[in-house]
Amino acid sequence: MINRTTARIICLLAAAGVLTYGMLQPIEADVRWIASLWLTAPLLLIAARLWMPPLPRGFAHHIQNLALVIGVGFVLIALQLLRQQFIRADEIYRFAYTDPQSGQTTSNVRPVIEALRVQRGKMFDRNANLLVDTRIAPGNYAVRTYPLAQRYDPRAFGHVVGFFSPRFGQSGLEATYGPYLDGERDRLKQLQDALLGHPPIGDDLQLTIDAQLQHAALQILGGRSGSIVVIEPRTGAVLVLVSCPGFDPAGLAFDPSAERSAENERIDSYWRGINSEGAGQPLLNRAVQGRYAPGSTFKTITAVSALEHVREARPDEIDCPNTRETEAGAPPVVNALENLANLTGNPTDLERVYAYSCNTAFAEYALRLGGDRLAETARRFGIVSPRDPAVAPMADLQSIASLLYVDAGFLDRPAALADTGFGQGQLLVTPLQMAVVAAAIANDGIIMQPYLVDRVMRPDGTVVRQTQPRALRRATSSAIAARMRDLMRAGVSYGFGKAADAVPGVAVGGKSGTAEFPCPTLEQPGRLCAHAWFIAIAPVEQPRFAVVVMIEGGGEGSGAGAAAAGQVMSAAFQFIVP
Repeated sequence: MINRTTARIICLLAAAGVLTYGMLQPIEADVRWIASLWLTAPLLLIAARLWMPPLPRGFAHHIQNLALVIGVGFVLIALQLLRQQFIRADEIYRFAYTDPQSGQTTSNVRPVIEALRVQRGKMFDRNANLLVDTRIAPGNYAVRTYPLAQRYDPRAFGHVVGFFSPRFGQSGLEATYGPYLDGERDRLKQLQDALLGHPPIGDDLQLTIDAQLQHAALQILGGRSGSIVVIEPRTGAVLVLVSCPGFDPAGLAFDPSAERSAENERIDSYWRGINSEGAGQPLLNRAVQGRYAPGSTFKTITAVSALEHVREARPDEIDCPNTRETEAGAPPVVNALENLANLTGNPTDLERVYAYSCNTAFAEYALRLGGDRLAETARRFGIVSPRDPAVAPMADLQSIASLLYVDAGFLDRPAALADTGFGQGQLLVTPLQMAVVAAAIANDGIIMQPYLVDRVMRPDGTVVRQTQPRALRRATSSAIAARMRDLMRAGVSYGFGKAADAVPGVAVGGKSGTAEFPCPTLEQPGRLCAHAWFIAIAPVEQPRFAVVVMIEGGGEGSGAGAAAAGQVMSAAFQFIVP
């Protein structure tokens, strides 16, 4: 039997463990913290009850129990205040929430208002071109300015640099790197400025973005809703991150030297405009916050899984029928083109069904693999199940995780597993995540952490923080990654991705994707539309760039998607010097 002292110690240790777990949760995971707090309550009650001498049942006993409940309640309130006002105070003060549907950011405006007298740090692109600056207005007020607009369309940069507004808070890098930009993170420099009487000046950011390529990517989208991402596979540096429609951050920058009511009306008008129903959600960063079915680009992961499990998947023992039955009562899997076997051959092999994007073949691969094997491969590439920890692919911007499915047990049904194998089902992925998939194949199977900020510098050029390329994990073996690069080259050289072969003398590899989604009308309630996807790498033998293009409602990925990816790849070789 456990004595009272031992039981009391066990309860206190358990309560301490649960509280420690709750305290370590990020501030956006408030549900876990509250659950931890409630789980702690009975443990503390039991420990306190064991601590006090037992009383006979009666009035005194009831009073003792009531006092214990009230005492534990005060302890819980004190713990909540400790977390809110001390342990997580700075994070809560600066927390910015982005609505995943609209892209609208909600944040505390107090740090923005306080920073109006701080000369906020500059932002430069990878070639030291000045993108964002600060002008000191009369009254020593700081006004955010955007020199980038002198050469480029500012809407190409809005989602990356973000906005900084005393009315609406902050977003993008202005939010995530706010403590650097306003100088609060650099305590040594703060102390020096205070002692020497210098005005507060924030640290500068040098980004990995290439401004010319970023601008070119927006022009390639040509006003179509969608996004483009370009990653350097060997380092994870993000060279392009464009979302369209975009916004001009200058439209939300407050100028204290202007007439206040007119300035507020100007900003309000712009805010109403970009949040209006017909604006197309320009605040939503589609590259990192938009989730879509990936279509046939996901066949890249299914192909990797098939190569990893050769005995079960038999990758080169496959056919490509027009339709394939999966389970009784479920619609059969169909190919996008009739008689696709005329191109793939029948029977055929993995290379040809990948190059010609045979849905029925990849449905069969998924059925042979089973849900657990396919899910494990997808997880290594960053596409997780809802029960997995939702790890965002990028820390520099608020981004969301990509999901293999939504409903628990979804992959247990053969029809659902087959649909997932060729990129439909309940898959929801971000364009950034698919760029990471392509970059992993390009980088011998190793996923590098994507990043946007190369270094943080003081105004005198002293480096405060230098980002070092960081390998996250091995997604697949070097041999399988090399085989996948051959498959991607086949997809462009003779398959459905020929339009991406747009760089003279450079072997481009890629995979198209046509992701169907419901777009019903009164006349056609069952109408389906399609997003156009394309992932690309080049040169295939030693890839320098991994590109993803996603055009909302763009139709066939082998058409609009491949053409746009070819243009982006061509521009990358033109602007990025080795």
